[in-house]
Amino acid sequence: MKKTIVVILLLLLVACSDGVIDKNTNEKYLDMVAQLQEHNDFLNKSEFFDVSYDISKINGAYRFYVIIDNVKTAMYDVVAVAVEKDVDYSNHMAANIGIFEENMYSLVPNQYNAEKGYMKGISISGISEKANPTIYLLVEWKNKDMSITHREYIVLTKED
Repeated sequence: MKKTIVVILLLLLVACSDGVIDKNTNEKYLDMVAQLQEHNDFLNKSEFFDVSYDISKINGAYRFYVIIDNVKTAMYDVVAVAVEKDVDYSNHMAANIGIFEENMYSLVPNQYNAEKGYMKGISISGISEKANPTIYLLVEWKNKDMSITHREYIVLTKED
């Protein structure tokens, strides 16, 4: 079942990108997932934005939602990946945004224009078999002139 979902997601991504998934894009995604799985020093929160995590039960599993909003600094070309602790992502897609889409997402304090890619916040979601999974989040963004790339590694947990 999981492999079927992954195949469907990949087909949708291919269909949405005129039949081509850029090799560099796929490598970036795989690299970010690997970084999250190998990283050891996670923050509990960010000084640059608010991050929240919610979960709801769906059809015998759980959907987790990670929301990034209330930015305190301008963030351009934002990409994010969320993985569940101790889950193998070689057979299914990790929750992500800004990697496979053609649109670039920017989060700038007090600016909102969805048509131009300026969002109030962004959300990503994934499926878990656990009611309270530990989620590792990697958020990457650039400064206004795209000369500096920032990364934050954050761990998200829910109380039982």
